[in-house]
Amino acid sequence: MSDLKTGGEWVIEALRAEGVRHVFGIPGVHNLAIYDALFRQDQITHVLARHESGAAFMADGYARSSGRVGVVVVTTGPGATNVLTPLAESYAGSQPIVVVTSDVASADLGREVGALHEVPNQIECFRPVTRMAEVLTRASDIPTTIGGAFELLRTGRPGPVAISIPNDFLFGKTAGVVRGGAGRRPPCHVTDIAEAAKRLASARRPLIIAGGGVVSSGAETALVALARRLGAPVITTVMGRGVISERDPLWHAVLPNGRASEPAIREADVVFAIGCRFAARSTQGLVLKLSFAPDQTLIHLDIDPSVIGKLFKPQLGIVGDAKDGLARVLEALGDGPPAAEWNRGALADVKRVTGPWWTADAARLLAIIRDVLPERGIFVNDQSGVNYAAEWKWPVLKPRTFLYPVGSAVLGYAVPAAIGAQIANPGTPVLAAMGDGGFMFSVNELATAVKYRLPAVFLVLNDNRYGAIKWLQERMFEGRWGEADLANPDFVKLAHAFGAHGVRVKGFDDLGDALRAGFGADRPTVVELNMVIDPPWEV
Repeated sequence: MSDLKTGGEWVIEALRAEGVRHVFGIPGVHNLAIYDALFRQDQITHVLARHESGAAFMADGYARSSGRVGVVVVTTGPGATNVLTPLAESYAGSQPIVVVTSDVASADLGREVGALHEVPNQIECFRPVTRMAEVLTRASDIPTTIGGAFELLRTGRPGPVAISIPNDFLFGKTAGVVRGGAGRRPPCHVTDIAEAAKRLASARRPLIIAGGGVVSSGAETALVALARRLGAPVITTVMGRGVISERDPLWHAVLPNGRASEPAIREADVVFAIGCRFAARSTQGLVLKLSFAPDQTLIHLDIDPSVIGKLFKPQLGIVGDAKDGLARVLEALGDGPPAAEWNRGALADVKRVTGPWWTADAARLLAIIRDVLPERGIFVNDQSGVNYAAEWKWPVLKPRTFLYPVGSAVLGYAVPAAIGAQIANPGTPVLAAMGDGGFMFSVNELATAVKYRLPAVFLVLNDNRYGAIKWLQERMFEGRWGEADLANPDFVKLAHAFGAHGVRVKGFDDLGDALRAGFGADRPTVVELNMVIDPPWEV
């Protein structure tokens, strides 16, 4: 295409060429040319949020649950800066998000002249939380820059990209070229694959640690096949949960659950980590202080060379796509029975170990949630006692069905992320669980769920406080605590005021039926349960 179009039209043409089918955002005076182009086509559907942070969290939930790129369109200045917190989570969680924001007029960039919505050098705000952040200096670069963003996400570690377009470029006409679908993930080097296969073949107690990179590359089948060939237990990071069913005998634990994962890691002679960056939050946290002994072999495969050796130096580092690497290691090993010498009984014993936080109530709550959600049902988490417990103990059966903001541990993720997940997966039950504090962070987006009549269910565990903060204060300061108690509205009446269903259940006996009814409803449902559940931390 080389005819003249407005910059807004080029934005939509470029997104359409990349296969985008949903865009999340809010119109503003500077980006209206994009919206005008949106209104004049029918391949891309816009989802109107109530706040830009909600739009970006929706895009994250959309991407995290589907593998497709989440796209956000916002306006200049405050509209742009409102997406920074969600992008911090998407960056830490390696989620493919493209933010298209307008900017002040090209002649005013960097001049601080007091233009409407002006944030001097707006694009600089995005650089710490994106894989790429560019402000355009030519209108004709709009379609090629958007295409380049999608190519970057296809070829490297996923993450957010921000493109800032001066508003005069969006309204003016220019020539341009659209090329969609470019880019592929890089293969692993043949020599590295051969060496990895050699070391794994000679291992007596091989162990696999699978991260979100396995999910991103769609390598679940190859991962399970390799685990079976080796007879290797599998530990997953939080982002890697679901790459192997957690009812499979070979699945062992979630990495940060050190009571279960550390004994297995300590006994392994060869550890194969795939698509895992060993984030400090998980490996140097409250329960696990991960280290590797000098006589252990660590093989680390990741598409991003910068994460290999950042915290733990491997004996063999492999750069490339997880699906390619796993398939070719499996091929190099050839057929044969697993030769692992693991003490399966000992593994089963440490797998069952829990701390004093694992109460009958916590176990029953997670059992009810697991019972009501089918294997491909999506469980969206926030930050609360139930979510901290679910991070380790809720059985995940399929990839992309457990959405957890582990990267930034942000409050207010669950409501908008569940909306994005429901839009990406129509007909699939979506349940978001959160505390009362987290619910109030983003309750405004309940209006979005009502507007689009989404049957997502929002489970609010109400203890009338920031429960985890109170718990920490009491343990850190000899029982003293404060500024953690909350004055809450009536959540059922609030749901009704938004136009959603709302129900307060008295206890576990009524919870399952309330959740199931919500999945079959014609609009969103808020289910409130008064309950205190402590986090599983050891301070």
